[in-house]
Amino acid sequence: MKFDICIPSKGRAGLITSHKLFNTAILYVPESEVSQYKIYNNKIIAIPNDIKGITQTRNWILKNNSNNIFFLDDDLLYGGYIDRSELKYKVKKIDDEFIYIEELKKLFDICYQVNSKILGLFTVGNNLTNYSFNPFLFNGICLGSCMGIINDGTYYFDESFEVKEDYELTLRHLCDRGITVRSNILFMQHEHTQTQGGCRDSKRIEKEKDAIKKLIIKYPGMIKEAKHRGTSFSIQLNL
Repeated sequence: MKFDICIPSKGRAGLITSHKLFNTAILYVPESEVSQYKIYNNKIIAIPNDIKGITQTRNWILKNNSNNIFFLDDDLLYGGYIDRSELKYKVKKIDDEFIYIEELKKLFDICYQVNSKILGLFTVGNNLTNYSFNPFLFNGICLGSCMGIINDGTYYFDESFEVKEDYELTLRHLCDRGITVRSNILFMQHEHTQTQGGCRDSKRIEKEKDAIKKLIIKYPGMIKEAKHRGTSFSIQLNL
């Protein structure tokens, strides 16, 4: 099954890191910034300048692509396989894009088998969130930083959510289908706090508070708690 690795980016020419591993990934950038991003060898697709924010950007990518999509944030630090030992883990790093692509193909295949339209990877640096003896979570959050979508027009992001759009889509998908596919074997770690832009948006905390309030109203009983961690809020589901 064919899928594209899509890296949305804005205002970060010269700062992104995900291209270092994913040479075949497509960079989606505002049309006004295309020339700045030509320092990279990746294919570049221009997004109209009137498309604002990550949620609208993700939807534009979905609607203008006939393949399945794996969304990847532009600030990947490293990734690899989870090596489990009791409740602790370490990461065996993957430096070969081909290995990642083959693993993602398998995850998309699992989605088709279990009737899930979205998939995600283990991303959170907290042992207790890893469920270390389960290779998959079938009711876990799929974060937008490394999220796959079967792009058949069934699911788009809710554009009323400027942030936490990935949580909203996951919760909606769980309500509709009762399942997601979240790998606990494949890992990615991004840098969301130091790189210019993104999670360093000065208004992000207030946006996240508002988004969490909306999620609690829209999906009553499904959110156990939301904790402020660094530059954002992490949400624990009640499933």
